[in-house]
Amino acid sequence: KGVTWAILTNFTEIRLLNAQRSQPFITLGYDDYLNSFEKLWLLSKESIANNFLNKEAAQYSIIPHAIPIEEKLFKQLRQWREALYNELLHYNSKWLKQEQRDEVIEKLINRLIFIRTAEDRHLEENKLRSAVHLWENNKHKNGELSTALREIFAYYNGYYDSELFAPHLLDDKRLAIDEYLITDILNGLYDIPGIMASYDFSVIDADVLGRVYEQYLGYVSKHIIEKAKEAQVRIALGGTADTDYKLVEKKQHRKEQGIYYTPKFVTDYIVKETVGHFIEENRHDNYNRILNMKILDPACGSGSFLIRAYDELLKFHADVRSKATTEMDKFDRMPILTGNIFGVDLDQQAVEIARLNLLLRGLAKRDHLPPLTDNIKQGNSLISGTDVELKGYFGDNWRDKHPFNWDYEFKYIMANGGFDVVIGNPPYVRIQSLPRDEADYFRSHFESAYGSFDLYVLFIEQAIKLLKDGGKLGLITSGKFLKSDYGKKIQEIIQEQCTVESIIDLSVQQVFAEATTYPVIITMQKGATKKPLNYVFIPNDSLQPPDITAIPPVTTEQDAITKGVWPLLATDKNLFDKLSCNAKPLGDIAERIFQGLVTSADKIYILEKRSESANDKIRVYSRSLAKEVELEKALLKPLLMGNDIERYQYPAPAYFLLFAYKVSDDKADLVTEQEFVSSYPLCWKYLLNNRKALENRENGKMKNDRWYAYVYPKSLTLHDKPKLLTGVLAKKSRFTSDSEGIFYFMGGGNAGGYGITLKSTTKEKPLYILGLLNSSLLDFNLKKISSPFRGGFFSYAQRYIERLPIRQIDFDNPTEKAMHDKLVSLVEKMLELNKKLAPIRDVFSHEKVKLVKEIEKTDKEIDNLVYTLYGLTEEDIKIVEGK
Repeated sequence: KGVTWAILTNFTEIRLLNAQRSQPFITLGYDDYLNSFEKLWLLSKESIANNFLNKEAAQYSIIPHAIPIEEKLFKQLRQWREALYNELLHYNSKWLKQEQRDEVIEKLINRLIFIRTAEDRHLEENKLRSAVHLWENNKHKNGELSTALREIFAYYNGYYDSELFAPHLLDDKRLAIDEYLITDILNGLYDIPGIMASYDFSVIDADVLGRVYEQYLGYVSKHIIEKAKEAQVRIALGGTADTDYKLVEKKQHRKEQGIYYTPKFVTDYIVKETVGHFIEENRHDNYNRILNMKILDPACGSGSFLIRAYDELLKFHADVRSKATTEMDKFDRMPILTGNIFGVDLDQQAVEIARLNLLLRGLAKRDHLPPLTDNIKQGNSLISGTDVELKGYFGDNWRDKHPFNWDYEFKYIMANGGFDVVIGNPPYVRIQSLPRDEADYFRSHFESAYGSFDLYVLFIEQAIKLLKDGGKLGLITSGKFLKSDYGKKIQEIIQEQCTVESIIDLSVQQVFAEATTYPVIITMQKGATKKPLNYVFIPNDSLQPPDITAIPPVTTEQDAITKGVWPLLATDKNLFDKLSCNAKPLGDIAERIFQGLVTSADKIYILEKRSESANDKIRVYSRSLAKEVELEKALLKPLLMGNDIERYQYPAPAYFLLFAYKVSDDKADLVTEQEFVSSYPLCWKYLLNNRKALENRENGKMKNDRWYAYVYPKSLTLHDKPKLLTGVLAKKSRFTSDSEGIFYFMGGGNAGGYGITLKSTTKEKPLYILGLLNSSLLDFNLKKISSPFRGGFFSYAQRYIERLPIRQIDFDNPTEKAMHDKLVSLVEKMLELNKKLAPIRDVFSHEKVKLVKEIEKTDKEIDNLVYTLYGLTEEDIKIVEGK
């Protein structure tokens, strides 16, 4: 029950026990109270409120590491499943297929949990424990316990009439499972191992059971051969290898499917904001609409959202009938389950578990229960079509995709306009992880399948399609679609078709223990209006779990979805107003902010630097040929990767780029074959050795006389210009200067970089702008508008850095001009200090320590000067520096 301490007393003696220990921590007789008052005082209100009891117990190691109840239950489930699988493998393999073994195990465990819940709710006697006792009293008579279990299942089938207990392979008399194992499982569902407490399934929240089952679904049966050497010896001697099945975590299983358990505070909030608001809007004048409302989770997992939605509806109907929810009978409860609650999931096990959890929630007394096969269904919520169409995409095995035809499966609902409420936590799966046939299908069927999209954006689009006009949608999903290029289309769909009611930004919270997804909770109504959008940012130092309702929202316009400009916290607004005063966005003063090169054949064009040779040649290592080659220096450009671009540092590239172009007058011409042969024969020979691979790029697109050109020849004329540089991903701003236009750099994805060239009309010097961009102030600004990544990294892509406010200088004002020149001088000093630091490899070098201190001092001077330039107060500076 989650209770840590218990006190037993008969008034002559008090015993204090911890739930995870079998011996009392304190034992006091009534005549010990005065002599041992300090022990008695540990039970006082003041002691408990100040955690003194736990602190005292910890000193004596009385309190072990607390293991949550769901972890204990999950560990047992895992062990039982493993043992059951081996039983079914060794003794039933002749008539049970592998998939049937999994099905039998799942059905058994689901039935047992249902029975234990019915027992602990006092709807049934403890039939399972009684069966074990009878078997033990009869001296473990062979087959007796298995027969008793089948009889109990038949009894439940007769009374509850649910598909859970319908005749199944599990009930087949041929099924052989060791009865000692059955005993361990049945006893284990009563007594918690290692502590004196027992499971009470009547108070184990559905949230806990949901978490257990989500973990449970993340494990698969895997065939392993133990003691391989011994097995090989036995095989050599004519024997057979002992095989055993262990349940092991398939590490990529959850990641590949994008499945992450949703915390309770999230389900509570989303259901309240959607189902709850729907009820309130219709409570007084449209009661029938509530009676007939249709609620969907299109990726329902174990059913946590649907359980919470059921609870919300049950409470409403109880209030209407002036009853407590515990007084609601079958005729009150079952119409909600069968008439209002619907879900779909790709995983059949999840479907079975969601049905079980909902039945458990609806169970009030011993009575017939409805089958939920028409409510919770297996299928791929994103794939549908005719047999011919699906075969064209997926081949003869198209049924393996489990296509789901919404108009057929939920015919009545879709014919009446769709669902009233859609809620859930869609899976997060990048397109790069999808099979090619699925990616092709999605691109042709979803407007939101744009760029390097993620599966969750398709779920948002599908949810909008499935909603009635005026229907409500509530999801927890990655917020990256609000800031990333791939979110462009889904942003447009939302703005055109919906009114976003609220966005709760949880991007700095670790909501899902297994994943960094930068989540947001988004609620919306189908139908576009100009109603203000409520935005709430949950800071990193908030309570865990955060109290979403405690932070007042700030409002903004609906077009914030497409503009990506979100309102600031009240503490930040005044600061950002100061930043924009006398400033222009970097994008306005830049001639170009351009991405690095994309060759589509990096293994060929990118060459590792080895050594310079005589006659203007360079030895390089080619990954495509797996050897060193000598090439003409004239066509090799110093090449930077994103990680080579460091803050205020002169880059030292380890690579060259084979650049088969001649640049002049802002025009890049491909070097001709004749020029190669006459002037660059080594480079030409190298390209010829890679010709086949180069021609086959982009599915053979390059099979022409320009076969050695870059597929995406963008920005070719910009790399040899003076520029500022930044990598795409960084934890802190790391801009630097290429004042001579020496370096070429890579683009593409998060490993590349961006270059910034300035307009000729820009009066401020490039190093002044470099100082601003590397300052703590503008980096603070960027992190407020940028997209976060795993590990504390942020995106420094064009769409973010172009919005950074660059303080304009009035050069007729001597004070401002002096500050401009001072900042330029400090930046020059930083560049020089870092240039001296770069070649020092000895970490403990006195010179290195001295230089590092000088760099830190100069960096701080730059920050202070920038604060002055933008007019910041001491309070503003504390906000920027997080003090």
